[in-house]
Amino acid sequence: MIVLAGRNFAKMEAAKAELDELGVESYLCKTDIADRAQVQALADYAASLGDVTQVIHTSGVSPSDTATENIIKINAVGTVNMVEAFYPALTEGGVMINFSSVAAYTMPQTDEWTQAFEAWNEPDFYDRLLALAGEAEDEEGEFFRAGLAYAMSKKFVIYFTQKNVARFAEKHCRILSISPGCYLTPMHQKLIDNQPETAENQLEPIPAGRWGHPYEMGALTVFLCSFGAGYINGVDILADGGQNAGIFVPQI
Repeated sequence: MIVLAGRNFAKMEAAKAELDELGVESYLCKTDIADRAQVQALADYAASLGDVTQVIHTSGVSPSDTATENIIKINAVGTVNMVEAFYPALTEGGVMINFSSVAAYTMPQTDEWTQAFEAWNEPDFYDRLLALAGEAEDEEGEFFRAGLAYAMSKKFVIYFTQKNVARFAEKHCRILSISPGCYLTPMHQKLIDNQPETAENQLEPIPAGRWGHPYEMGALTVFLCSFGAGYINGVDILADGGQNAGIFVPQI
């Protein structure tokens, strides 16, 4: 049984139709991940249907999708909402996987970032991250600001995932994250279509010489949820076709 959640009900209905064809029982729950009450309602709904054994948190937006404010709300605040709501709901032996991004590896985590991350449970958490993104005077500056917010928010996903390892272990559960590189998702296709030069620059340093395919990410996620991955915990899995190494490590 699968519960699909998100803001775009049409996309969820399309996904449900595919699952129906495969004979997989599924349910839909319209949810704004940035709204703590809605996420809690989602967790309660999932638990009412049966044991919650796997939570796959893929929600995220990039600079090509939306403004800086939404990037922080969805990527960072949304991750806190998901972990806090589903930790009590997750059954013994369960696993939670949060999706970060290769962008988290493009910038070092500064002391200022760490201090803001540590305030994840404070009322001003969002405001602190927004302040660190700075201000923009024009459209170009806003895109840079959004890019900084994206890298910072995805760095937070890894940080917050690892911060919860001991807590999850107390109920014999695992929590880890995945940092995808450039995969041919609708979000990335939008970048390719609207900013072909940027996309070309992204592809150049990837040793694999191609974009990742969604089915490859699906296979990785299935494995990480399996019994065979039972000792993989509290880490980030960088699945980027070698992009990070190609950029930051001098190649032979």
